Amino acid sequence: MKTSFLSKLAVSASVAAFAGAMGISAAQAATELTVYTAVEAEDLKFYAREFNKVYPDIKIKWVRDSTGIVTAKLMAEKDNPQADVVWGPAATSLICFSRQKA
Repeated sequence: MKTSFLSKLAVSASVAAFAGAMGISAAQAATELTVYTAVEAEDLKFYAREFNKVYPDIKIKWVRDSTGIVTAKLMAEKDNPQADVVWGPAATSLICFSRQKA
C-alpha cells in the first residue's frame, strides 16, 4: 500500500507529539513505557514501528481497551498510577478527570 506524503507527515507529527508528551529524548537509555490507550489496535503496530525508528531503545507496553475501560482503570489507579502515558482517550474521559475530586 502506498503512503502519501501527507500521510507520512501526519504520522511523523503524531510520533513527535507522542514522544514530546512523554518528554523523551533520543539519547535515553533502554526503557519500557506502559501506555494506556483507546487507539484502535490495528493502528498501534504502525505507531510503535514509527516511534521505534526514532527511539529504538524504548519498548512500548500497550494496554489497549475502550475509552470507558481506560478511564475506569485510570480513576481506580489515581493514588497509584501504573501508566507512564495515556494516549487517545475520548474528550468525555478528560471531562470525567477534570470533575473528579482529588
